[in-house]
Parts: sequence; structure tokens; C-alpha cells
Amino acid sequence: MAEESGQGEFPESGGEAHVDPRTGPAWLAALGRLHFGLDWITSTAVFVILCVMSLVVLTGVITRYVFNDALSWSEEFALWSFTWIIFLGAAVGIGRIGHVSMSLLAEMTEGRTRHALDLLRDAAIFLSLIAFATKGMVLVETVGGTSPSLHWPNPLRYSVIPASGVIGALLLLTNDTEDVRVFMRRMAALILAGITYVILEAVAPLPVISGWSQSSVMLGAFFVLMLIGTPISFCLIGSVLFTTWTGGLLPAQAVLQNAVAGAGKFILLAIPFFLSAGYLLNLGGLSTRLIDFAGSLVGHFRGGLAHVNVLNSLMLGGVSGSTSADAATTTKIIVPEMVKRGYSPAFSCAITAASALLPNVVPPAIAMLVFASVVDVSIARLFIGGVVPGLLLAAALMITSYIIARVRGYEAASKRAPASKIWSSFLRAFPVLLVVVVVLGGIRFGVTTATEAGVMTLFYVFLLGKFVFREYSWKSFFHNFRECGVEGATVTFLIAASAPFAWVLIADRVPQDLVAWLSEGVEGRMVIFLLMTAFLLVIGMFLDLTPAMLITAPLFMPVLSSFGVDPVQAGIVMIIALQLGGVTPPVGILVFVSAQVARVEPGPIFRAAIPFIIATLVVILLLEAFPVLTTGLWDLLG
Repeated sequence: MAEESGQGEFPESGGEAHVDPRTGPAWLAALGRLHFGLDWITSTAVFVILCVMSLVVLTGVITRYVFNDALSWSEEFALWSFTWIIFLGAAVGIGRIGHVSMSLLAEMTEGRTRHALDLLRDAAIFLSLIAFATKGMVLVETVGGTSPSLHWPNPLRYSVIPASGVIGALLLLTNDTEDVRVFMRRMAALILAGITYVILEAVAPLPVISGWSQSSVMLGAFFVLMLIGTPISFCLIGSVLFTTWTGGLLPAQAVLQNAVAGAGKFILLAIPFFLSAGYLLNLGGLSTRLIDFAGSLVGHFRGGLAHVNVLNSLMLGGVSGSTSADAATTTKIIVPEMVKRGYSPAFSCAITAASALLPNVVPPAIAMLVFASVVDVSIARLFIGGVVPGLLLAAALMITSYIIARVRGYEAASKRAPASKIWSSFLRAFPVLLVVVVVLGGIRFGVTTATEAGVMTLFYVFLLGKFVFREYSWKSFFHNFRECGVEGATVTFLIAASAPFAWVLIADRVPQDLVAWLSEGVEGRMVIFLLMTAFLLVIGMFLDLTPAMLITAPLFMPVLSSFGVDPVQAGIVMIIALQLGGVTPPVGILVFVSAQVARVEPGPIFRAAIPFIIATLVVILLLEAFPVLTTGLWDLLG
């Protein structure tokens, strides 16, 4: 049985499971215990709701396909549960400093300037949380009626919003209570946010900027919040909330309701399902079976372990769809062995970070689900459309690895594994590989939806790891599944926060004006593709994939559609171009994850990743030039 694991880091959300602080003054220790207890209760609530939601969706799938009698209320129950998971998990993420942010400006400053930026950032978060609590209560009191299937009162669904505002504020206030200066700064930030809220409510609409277009006000507030290090999700929803004090297009309670509606899509439930399946895959030790199988296939080539690294990400991505989870797991397992065999630590981490691009290209990719949530495109076509680009990108990375291995003399070619070893490793990996076939086949031929495939994958991987191979205990499952629920909530909260942001842009005709401007000044689909790619590469250097896509996809898709670009081709190109930011400074989340796990300086890794970045850019150009690479397989399958 695998060693039991407790709480630990979950790099995709940037959060860290907290421990109960026992140091410092007695009152600070009491606050620390309050923080720990509230964090545990709220994250456990997320765990319970996620488990119940998963069971209900699975039951709905079984009754539909086995008994031909679907549960009429299961989808509505799942969406209500999902709303509670999103906002409770987002509150926990705030208390753990676990939401994605851009801290470049803060890292460039020190002393009083740094403290001032931290104070403003915390005040901005508190201001949003106060709006959640107060305007959320207005929404609860305003909404009436009952749900059509469950016949539950509608205010119950939205009551989690004010609750999350209070919980998030308490968790942020009591975070890091080992340092009294941090607590005093956060208390000052809370007071500043409260005073600011009262003033804004009293003088709204603000006379100075009430005449500006709401998209200009919102974008200006967004960039200011982002520069001071505010989490991107709070930059999105906070900037929209700010427009409500300048005579905005929506009142604050409607902004919150719009956010719930933006995340209230059944397809988005596939995100926590596939994300959880990926973590259980690693927890159950099933990923090592894939690595052994990959080693038997390509380990004999020059630079064999580098090829194993890529092939493992290709296969693992087809199950988990999680890039940072792949980067962390592969770094733990393969990088130490690569260094032992003579590869440089920087190169080992660089190929690991680069190959971690694959899980967001190969179905079932979380990025594809995010893209489909904001663009009118079939998730089945998007999943199938990612197969050939994923294989093409894997081939490009392996060819680059081979060339570097020859030049630097890394790991000479060895004797090919015998057929018996390939067969035995395939049989060990087959239970995991079967998931890919079921997911792609079921979705392509209309047997299951992406969400149904996600919940079936989750329970299949759970049964394999817990009961078939007996790789982890119930306690370990509780810790990891609970934290994964919080992480999934931070991802989907980004989607929720982006919904009112996109609504304001569209209502103010920003995408429409952009289409008109580019249609006049640009000729040819390839030119617009190249311009978009250059823009996305720059955006990807500063923003994480999910928020970057949620912001840019609604802007560029109308432009690309006007030039006749298929949304599947556009989506795959956007995903790869934005994800490339994961291996480029200053954000480079995949590089930082690999560097942190391997204890290697990130600078040399960024330099070692340059050949892989060039290889990826070549793949992007091929995908832009030849649409058949993204749409041909779907057409071939009929």
C-alpha cells in the first residue's frame, strides 16, 4: 500500500493546506485556531457537497443508460451544488492566498512601497468581499420563486454568496497569524475597504467618471487591480462591481447573479470531475504504470528518459487534463532519474515543463472546457480536434529532445525492450489507458456528454486506486479530494467572475468594434492569426491560461469568425499559444512548479526551455496554416 499522504501543496491553484499555528501571542494563536477551524469546516463542506454532487450525477447517468429513466432533478441539483462549491471554495482559496494573481509589480518593489501595495491589494479583496456580503443579501431578498425540478426556494441557491463574503473576509484577515504585522496590515485594509464602501455607496454615481463608457471604467479598474497584485478572479468581478458605482449597466446584485449564471452550465461540472480524477490517478500510483509503459516504448532511443517524459504527459493528459498536476508529478518521479543518468537538472525540468503543455491540448483538457464555456462550440468536436495537434506537439518536443541529447551526449541509445516487457507494461497500464478510449469514444459518438464522461472517469479511477490496487487510505482520500475540491472551485470561480466582465464588454460593443476595425485594416485569415498569436504570447507571459482565455476568447472569436476560421481551430491555437506562457517568464507557472519540486533555480530552466518554445511555435504555425490538422479527424470519423 502506498504511503499515506496528508495535506500538501496543490500548485495549480497556488494554494497550500494550512496547519494550526501554535506560536506567537495567545490572542494571535486564538485567531490562528479560528482560521484553521473555519478553513477545515468550509473545505470539508466543499468535500461533502462535491461527493454528493458526484454521486447524484453518476446515479443520473446509471438510471439514464441502464434503466432508461433519467432523474429529472439531477442536473438542477448538480448546478445548485456546483454554485455552493464555487463560492465556498473561492472563500477558502482567499484564506490560503490560493487564487491566481500577477505579482510582478510587488516583486519589483520593497520596503514601504511593497507594504503599501500589499495594503491596497488586501483592501481591494476586502472591498469585493464586502460587496458579496451586502449585495449578495440584496440578491437573496430580491430573488423569489422556486426551482422547476427540486421545488426549492431560489434564494437558497444565492445565499452562499453573502456567506462566502463573510467567510472569505474572516479567512483572509486571520491568515498568517504568526506575524502580528501582517494581521495589523490586514485589519487596516479591512477598515479601509469598509470606509471606501460606505463612501462609494453614498456618492454613487461617481461624478468624475460617470460619463465614461462602462467598458473603459471596467478595463481601467481591472488593470489597476491586476498591477497591485489582486487575484485575477477578483480583478474581473471587482472591476465590474466598481462600474456599479459609476452608473454602470448592471446593479451590483445583478452582477453577482450574472456570475452564478456564467458558471451555472452543466458542461462545467466536467472540470472538477476530470481534475479530481487526475489527482486520484496520482494518489493511487496509477501514473507510474503509464511511465513504465512509456519507457518500454521509447526508452531505448537516444535521450530515452526525455522521450518517456513527453509520452507520459501525452498519456496522462488524456486522463487528467491538468497541466500543473502533470508537471509536479512528472518532476517528482522522472526528473531525479534523469539527473542520475547525466541530464542537466535545468534540461530535465525544462522538458518536464514543456511536455506539461500537452494535458491542455489532449482531451479531456480543462482548457477546452473553459473555452467551450465562453464560445459557442461543440465540446465533442473540440476534444477530437485536439488529438492530432497533441500528437504533433509531442512529436516536436521529442525531436527537439533527440537533437539536444545528441549534441550534449545525453543517454545513448540502448537495446529495445523485448516484446514481452512491452506487453506486460501495457497490461499494467491498460486499466488507465481504457479511460481515454471511453472518454473520446463516448463523447464523439454521442453516447455521453463531457460531464457524464467526467464523473464516470472519476469513479472509475477511484475504484481502481482504492479497491482494485488498494493504493491509499480513506484518510488520504479525504485530505486530497477535499483540497482538490477547493482547487477546482478556484478555477471555476474564475469562469464565474469572467461572465459579467464579458457581458459588459459585449454590451458596450467592444468585440463588435474590434471586428469592424480589424476587418478594415487587415486582409487575410493568416495575417489575423499571426497578429492574434503574437498578442496571446504576450498575454500568456503575464496571465495564467484560464483567466487569459476567459478575457481574450470573447474578444478574438468574433474577429476570427468574420474571417471564416473554424472555432475548433481557433480554440486549439489559442490554448497552445496562451499555455506557452507557462514556460516563459515572468509567470512561467509550469517552470516554477517544476523548479520548486526539483529544488532547481528557475533561471537556467527558462533558458533550457528556449528550444522547446521554438518547437511549439512551429507547431502553432502549422495548425494555423492547415485547418485540417484540427478539423480533419472529426470529419474522418464521420
